[in-house]
Amino acid sequence: MPFPSPADDYEERTLHLDDLIVHPNATFFIRISSLSMEPTFHMGDILIVDRALPPLDYRTVLVVYKEHYYVRRIITEDERIILRADNPSFVDIVVRPDEIDLWGVVTYSIHKDSAPTRKLPRRVK
Repeated sequence: MPFPSPADDYEERTLHLDDLIVHPNATFFIRISSLSMEPTFHMGDILIVDRALPPLDYRTVLVVYKEHYYVRRIITEDERIILRADNPSFVDIVVRPDEIDLWGVVTYSIHKDSAPTRKLPRRVK
């Protein structure tokens, strides 16, 4: 009779997208269509947004401002809010709290690998 393997009781855990969602009734997905959050988020990335989380400073949020959607870092200062892009090519948006509609806090991003698919030449030693 062989000895039992220590790995016999090991069960590999699978990852489900639902494991990333804390508040299912308050969570939705969006796709980025801007370069404003490069290099953190890339155009085409899918973001998981949770409406139940508080927008703490420097968290990434989804807001509506002047009928446009923006994904930015939120910074609160006294009577104003700064919406800052990670890409330095974009200017800060400075608003009063009543000028924006906060839609939620970004909790995760799903990024498609866009590495080159061409075959690279072999190195000769």
